[in-house]
Amino acid sequence: MSLLKNILKPFVEFNQEEENEDTLKESELQQKNLGKEKVTNDNVVSADNAVDTASFKTSQTTATKKSGALNDYHRYFENLLEEANNNNPIFKGTDFKEFIDSKVDVEAIADEGTRYKTAFNVLRRTGFTKERLVTTGQEYIKLIDQDLKGFADAYKQQYTADVELKEQLLQKKAEELQLLNDKISALNQEMKQLSQQIVQNKEKLDTNKNAFINAGEEKKEEIQLELQKIDQYF
Repeated sequence: MSLLKNILKPFVEFNQEEENEDTLKESELQQKNLGKEKVTNDNVVSADNAVDTASFKTSQTTATKKSGALNDYHRYFENLLEEANNNNPIFKGTDFKEFIDSKVDVEAIADEGTRYKTAFNVLRRTGFTKERLVTTGQEYIKLIDQDLKGFADAYKQQYTADVELKEQLLQKKAEELQLLNDKISALNQEMKQLSQQIVQNKEKLDTNKNAFINAGEEKKEEIQLELQKIDQYF
């Protein structure tokens, strides 16, 4: 995987096939180190403090990942400047980077001012000037700014796709849910009214039915009584 893709990994997804062997080896080494750390800690932790130790390990692992990511980013920009120093004609010859490297070589000098002057004087013998030092330093800044802009553009696109659009979708779903809740409330009210109407109608119909049947039975009894009397008297 390219350096730019490597630094964008926390924000942009890439195909797994693009990762190089160095990344895989580094991942395997980290897993081995974590495994060794777990075995060592498990041997010295008692059952009474196992929960606290597990919590500590989690925090420690999180901090390690953050530190590792930060180191990767620093390494990315170091490699960016190194590649530019080797391949970009602007930086051909002695430039800002050689000055920084020279300054590292005289780290033993305690006084910072003396250290800077010594590093510069060593390179000045090659025709190196303060103007060249400042100019190439500014060019390195421009390179970094270009990468930062590219990163910001890619981040914005990924943020829009992974966050903003999903936030809008979430809001839409919330509105749909509210409409459904309102519909459910309305349906519950309608069901309550229908239930009351059913009870009232049932009572009314049952009352009418019973009254009708009773009236019919009474009329039948009247007729039967009349027939009995007719049979008696005729």
